Amino acid sequence: MHSQLTGSHRATFDAVFQHPIARNLAWRDVHAMLSALPGATLQENEGTFKVTRGGKTVVLHRPVRKNVVDVQELMDLRRFLEQTEPASAPPQAALQGAHLLIVIDHRQARIYRTELHGAVPQRIVP
Repeated sequence: MHSQLTGSHRATFDAVFQHPIARNLAWRDVHAMLSALPGATLQENEGTFKVTRGGKTVVLHRPVRKNVVDVQELMDLRRFLEQTEPASAPPQAALQGAHLLIVIDHRQARIYRTELHGAVPQRIVP
């Protein structure tokens, strides 16, 4: 899911899952990120903000100050985002049973996809 978010929304998404818990997470950034989630429906009513997605709902309260400081609400938001994140496809290397070889020297890093029996490494350009 978070690969579908823009740069600022992705940074907010990552900050929600930051450890230790972020104490400087701006409410307007969280609100904007939740508004940008694909498939999310939002309802605002007198200081509460209700987000529904994938059959799950989370209710957040607009903070008095500009930052989200309630640890329990942040944990509820984390749980909501984890539960409503669509299952991502397994990496292509895992599907093919391939292994990756990474060669790093002082100038560059090279990534090779290899197979176990008689294969020639293939260079993958990042």
